[in-house]
Amino acid sequence: MEESPRPGIVASLFLLPLLFAVAMPADAGRPTVATDPEPGKPALHLSVSPRHGFRPLTLTLTGELTGVDPTDAQFCHAGVEWESRTPTSLTVVSKEDPKCLHPPEQVQVQTTFTKVVTLSRPGIYVYRLILHRRDGDRLLSNTQEVTVLDNR
Repeated sequence: MEESPRPGIVASLFLLPLLFAVAMPADAGRPTVATDPEPGKPALHLSVSPRHGFRPLTLTLTGELTGVDPTDAQFCHAGVEWESRTPTSLTVVSKEDPKCLHPPEQVQVQTTFTKVVTLSRPGIYVYRLILHRRDGDRLLSNTQEVTVLDNR
């Protein structure tokens, strides 16, 4: 007489995929959404306009830095990195790394960052803005997804 598998093992095999489905965020792969920043902590929010259209599509990326004192030397002339993931999964980085040469009493923090991009290939693009502080720390924005449609 054949023994049947133990009920606990059979149940585990059926429940394991369910456990992964519950543990996986529902919005995995979608753009991250900026949440309310913690009081006293810097936050970087990225927006894009338009979010979709026919090619060639010209869009404007805008990053807003909040929660930073206007004279915070760590953010004076912060390094600016625009990261994009193309429809072919290629990650493209555009980086500006100016240095702050001001005396401490003349520090002025830039809080708005803008980039205009024209996309000519159809597909989904994902953008993120990264600021590099003077001490080497990085501040990452939310991501934004842009869909470029073929006009055929």
